[in-house]
Amino acid sequence: MKYQNATIDLETLDTETTAKILSIGVVPFNFGEQVTFEELCNRPSSLYVKIEMSSYLIGGLMFSTSAGTQEWWEQQGEDARHVLQESEHDIKIRDALEMIKRHLSEHVEPLKKDQGQIFCRGYDFDGGILDHAFQQCGITQPWRYNRFRCVRTVIDTLAGTRNGYVKEEHPEGFIHHHALHDAAKDTLSMITLEMGRR
Repeated sequence: MKYQNATIDLETLDTETTAKILSIGVVPFNFGEQVTFEELCNRPSSLYVKIEMSSYLIGGLMFSTSAGTQEWWEQQGEDARHVLQESEHDIKIRDALEMIKRHLSEHVEPLKKDQGQIFCRGYDFDGGILDHAFQQCGITQPWRYNRFRCVRTVIDTLAGTRNGYVKEEHPEGFIHHHALHDAAKDTLSMITLEMGRR
């Protein structure tokens, strides 16, 4: 089965479109399905990738970090800051993007008009950073023009809010600023709000 949508969340070292990506979370989904946060995180269609930082130094890639973002990370919780620690499971940026591309193709409808859509928390943030990363690495993006949708807009429209958030308790086991967890929580919020409007 292929899903109609996917939520993507990034953790980065800058707020510019040139930012180095620390990690990527991908959560395919359909509106109308009944699913828990835990299921969204753990089902085979969801993906978490942590990037090997040294891979940004290969081949003249142009990516950025900012002192302000690095300072911000130092103020986050210990569980969130795991993304700053090197791991033997980290993946080179080019390999990670190829993996994302294959994964979306396998689990989501084609990302083109009237078919699959990508939801991000601010299409101009995650979407712009992803586009830049694919371009820098010489990899064709897996989406066509105008595929990004904004999580904040969906939540504000359905919940009558103005800041892209709904007041709710965090799911059990949720880690704020963990790319997969943030993508799963945003997905669950959109699904729940949409169900409530039926």
